[in-house]
Amino acid sequence: MKKEKSIKMITIFTVICALVAFISLFSSYLLSLYLSHKLNIDTREAGSIGIIGGADGPTAIYLSGQSSSYLFTAIFALLTILGFIYLVVIKYKKNHN
Repeated sequence: MKKEKSIKMITIFTVICALVAFISLFSSYLLSLYLSHKLNIDTREAGSIGIIGGADGPTAIYLSGQSSSYLFTAIFALLTILGFIYLVVIKYKKNHN
């Protein structure tokens, strides 16, 4: 019973890691590649400045640039692969015992 619960938790964790890796890959690489092709701009020089101000509060200036989240994507992709391999090995052992 406890082993089945741990397998279920590992399955859920693997699916979550796969979703995070896919979303991270899409937002950091594929989306910028698509927008650079569609809008004919160079994403290596991408960045933005946003100024938010109001009559009754302070003005805030937000600077953003291109973040390097490839390590983040690689970590979650690796966790997904390891989780998938573990689940395949557990299923193989269960079928051959």
